[in-house]
Amino acid sequence: MRIVFRSIVLFAVMVILIAIWVPHFIASPNNSSDESSKKDTIGGIEVGNLKGEELKETLNNAVNDWYSQNLIVKGGGNSIEVSSSSYQFDIESTVNNYEENYRKPWYVFWGDETVVHLPLNILPSEIVKNEISNVATWDTDLTYEKVQLNASYLKTDEIEAVVNDLSVLENDRISLSVEEIPEGSMGVNELVLALHDTVIDPETTFSLLEKLGETINLANQKAINFVASNIYSAALNINGEILERHSQNEIPSYLKPGLEAKVDALGNKDLKFSNTSSNPVVLKLLVNDGKLQTEVYSPAKETEVDVTVSKDEKIQPRTIKRYSEELAIGRQEEVQKGAEGLRVTVYRTVYGEQQLVSRDYYPPVNRVIVESSQQPEIRETAVVESNTPSDPIDLDGDGLPDIDESRESSSSDNQKGNLQHTNANESIGEQNQDESDDNLPPGSYYDKGGNLITS
Repeated sequence: MRIVFRSIVLFAVMVILIAIWVPHFIASPNNSSDESSKKDTIGGIEVGNLKGEELKETLNNAVNDWYSQNLIVKGGGNSIEVSSSSYQFDIESTVNNYEENYRKPWYVFWGDETVVHLPLNILPSEIVKNEISNVATWDTDLTYEKVQLNASYLKTDEIEAVVNDLSVLENDRISLSVEEIPEGSMGVNELVLALHDTVIDPETTFSLLEKLGETINLANQKAINFVASNIYSAALNINGEILERHSQNEIPSYLKPGLEAKVDALGNKDLKFSNTSSNPVVLKLLVNDGKLQTEVYSPAKETEVDVTVSKDEKIQPRTIKRYSEELAIGRQEEVQKGAEGLRVTVYRTVYGEQQLVSRDYYPPVNRVIVESSQQPEIRETAVVESNTPSDPIDLDGDGLPDIDESRESSSSDNQKGNLQHTNANESIGEQNQDESDDNLPPGSYYDKGGNLITS
């Protein structure tokens, strides 16, 4: 009876095993390409059939490769670079956890295959947390968790920080300017997108070149100077310190002279200023209808800041003449209009104290005209030749040249008349000289040329 009972129980167990095993066989990896592609990963690294020390060595090599790159965290107009070497991984505990809890025992051949993707066990990093906390607009804990998660899977993608609501920082507007975008400015929109909603924390330095990064290559020099000038003008109204600013050295079509700025990445010319107030400030830029609107907000305005531009001297332009053979005789063209130059001084009053900000010189633009270098032709007066023959002619046949006695007589009379006229003039001159000699200073006299000679 016992034998029959055991046989029945054994048969029932076999039926149950077959019922479990057959469906598994039908859906086995040999019959499904999708299932065969599923593999376990640890820290994003496929582990396959690796075990023990071999698995630890593979994970250590992957971590060392990951250390060669840093993590970039961005959000709310701010960015930091987190050194990957700040992290430490516990490879030993990671492998033990995987083998004890997730690797399938050899005897479990009928259950569904479970694919696992485990993170590496990572130790807390106060260094990373402190770097994140330095950005006042970020939620420190939530951003730190996102960075830790990326690191545990050995990811190198840019991490989006969790930004606090910026509206809490925009209680008081401390600066506003609206300027028309000058013609020929290319890439203003790209620069604005990179700068909008930038938060400058207390005791923090703002650098336009660092903030723009590679974005600066998307705009031309005219657009870069235009945006830089508007930010500089706004920065003067912040309770801060201007650390670096360069003048364009020419009066722009926007803002006032002395309020413009030049930024040149190749020339290593930057715009830098620091926020010395106790509150963060938010820089907001917007392009609308061909104009750039620049605003600065703060939770609370600490003091009124007054910016004054003093025009110290106007400098008149010169006129420069050039000559060209291409212009017609007497023609003149103006190729460059002249413009006045300026010397200006910028002052800022903070807490009732006036501060000298800058002294700028804008040279005048000289007027340039081009005149014709061609000269009119001058015609020489024609010489009329005499009809009188050069050689005398023998008219009476005596073998001697005949002389026109009437002409000779007339010539002789003219010579006598001229001689008498000359002698008369000399007599009159001597008489006038004698008469005037009485009025001359002692020792003085007139020479023959009528010049007064004094001894």
